[in-house]
Amino acid sequence: SSLFEPNCITARSCPRLRLAAMGRRMRLPRKSLLAALTALFLAATAAVVAAVAAARCFSALGQLGPRGSGSSAGDEVTREDRTFPSARRTTLLSSAAGLLLGSGVGGEAQALTREERHVASMFLQTAPSVLGLADASAVSKRLSNQAPPLSGSGFVWDSTHVVTNYHVLEEMKNPQVVFATRDSSGEERHSTLGATVVGADPLSDIAVLEVDAEGRDLRDLMRPLRRSTSSQVRPGQDVFALGNPLGLEHSMSKGVISGVSRTMQGVLGRPIRDIIQTDASINPGNSGGPLLNSDGAVIGVNSAILSTSGMFGGVGLAIPIDTVEHNVASMISNGYVSRSSLGVVFAPAYLSEVLGIKDGAMVMKVFSGSPAQKAGIQAMRSGRLGDVIIGMGGNPVASTEDVFKILDKRSPGEDLTMQLRRASRKVDSDEFDYIDVKVRLASSNSKLVAI
Repeated sequence: SSLFEPNCITARSCPRLRLAAMGRRMRLPRKSLLAALTALFLAATAAVVAAVAAARCFSALGQLGPRGSGSSAGDEVTREDRTFPSARRTTLLSSAAGLLLGSGVGGEAQALTREERHVASMFLQTAPSVLGLADASAVSKRLSNQAPPLSGSGFVWDSTHVVTNYHVLEEMKNPQVVFATRDSSGEERHSTLGATVVGADPLSDIAVLEVDAEGRDLRDLMRPLRRSTSSQVRPGQDVFALGNPLGLEHSMSKGVISGVSRTMQGVLGRPIRDIIQTDASINPGNSGGPLLNSDGAVIGVNSAILSTSGMFGGVGLAIPIDTVEHNVASMISNGYVSRSSLGVVFAPAYLSEVLGIKDGAMVMKVFSGSPAQKAGIQAMRSGRLGDVIIGMGGNPVASTEDVFKILDKRSPGEDLTMQLRRASRKVDSDEFDYIDVKVRLASSNSKLVAI
């Protein structure tokens, strides 16, 4: 009785006695005991493998993002890691599961498919070349431990130039480029450099900046992206949009090309042609970032979204790289994009409809000193309709889009004969006069952005 509780009399009433009795009845065979020990060993081995997977994951998380050479102490800002805990746990579990369910203990991890490994590798190679744009006035007001507020994205074009959207820089007084890098310890740092606007073309929504080296070696930061051609893109092709949506730096979204040869309305009503449509998620802050193909080459510049809410609704628009190549080269050489210009602004379609103009392009404004003014073309004034262009170079004009198509095929300095329909001089008359005028086309530039 000294072996059990004082009040225990039978095995039924005493837990310890009941366990002892069960032990005497459950005499396991040697084979069963060996199997149990083997199962215990395998379970312990699996636990060790899981621990190794977790360690690898933590190491990978420390290496995520691009590495750069850093900059001087005055230009670097340490930033807290924004990785969400839930995302971190998911990554750990996925990696552990890949080790356990992949090629076995000691084998290569199979957490990612071949395609996923390719995309992840492409991101690590291209992300360092994607940067943020900030206004120097806003940057100067930030605290020393804060990152500069970003207004959009851009990417490295060559060893000294950066390309972005015109509308990203439109309101900036003193633009700066912001590179996000990681030092040898894995800490995220920001290098903020001054930049000069080389050229800005609102008609194609493209701008070029030259980065101020400030006596520094920029080879580790200025890594140009490879560029492809947009003439061969096809609907259904995979694409990847890189940028800083909503200020989240070095983000990438995947989608497909939904359509090609779209038209996007530019400033002064001049359309931008051959726009690429994609369902890759594009949000405020993505503007100016690159649209990549599966090889990591640029095929477009993210520019706009079609949305009723202001956020991404499944339709993103990118300017084709072929257009960007031509215009960037012109801006770097001349400071502006050379294109044929009349020096006028056309009335919007809704106004022409209200005024009963069913065909042609009505002139709403004529710039001083422009080819249109020299040719005597008249704009809207004092309740009188402006001249309506109904023909150019022997081609009929049904809308303003026809005017742009004709101008795109002409060169500055060419003479062009135009047919106009002009309101009668008689105030009480509804008749029109039809006249021909000869115009010598000028070249538009950043100082006089006119059609």
